[in-house]
Amino acid sequence: MVGIVGVAGLAGAGKTTAVEYFKRLTGGRVLYLGQSVLGQVRARGLSETRDNERGVRIDLRHEKGRAALALPYVGTVAQYLANKIPVFVDAIYTQEEFSVLKACFPPRSAHLLAIKASFAVRSTRLAKREERTYSCDELRKRDETELKKLGTGAVFAAAEHTIRNEKSLAGFYRDLAAFLDLCS
Repeated sequence: MVGIVGVAGLAGAGKTTAVEYFKRLTGGRVLYLGQSVLGQVRARGLSETRDNERGVRIDLRHEKGRAALALPYVGTVAQYLANKIPVFVDAIYTQEEFSVLKACFPPRSAHLLAIKASFAVRSTRLAKREERTYSCDELRKRDETELKKLGTGAVFAAAEHTIRNEKSLAGFYRDLAAFLDLCS
């Protein structure tokens, strides 16, 4: 049985689609680590813009360490574990975030999945998205922040499995289901 799956990927790779699919398959719960950033943006009286979110995200990690976005969820994760409810995390950007959350689970019940897609595929998806669309320049800037400042590339390298999401949605779902089977 899956305990926790952390999903890593750059914007537009399919992280949210993956965790929502996992939830449908298992009845598990989704944790969106970015919610803590949005909460802080609101608490600070800032408007919900990409620049403010990025600034708060950086501030939180500077103040509380590289696991800052995961820390508010440790109790929630422990509670789900106690009730044998699988947890799917959207999204892991630093190794420390996943380490803090997986510490709540027994060995071999915590899994890290990297989802990758080319810049061209991701930029096309993000341009069409109803909410939080990105231009190519905005996406390049976000990629640079995630890869250079957060070290998300190290998270990809640490992932036990990688799915390339450039197929149809049905093909992506097949790959995700196969990953869950490997975790069981």
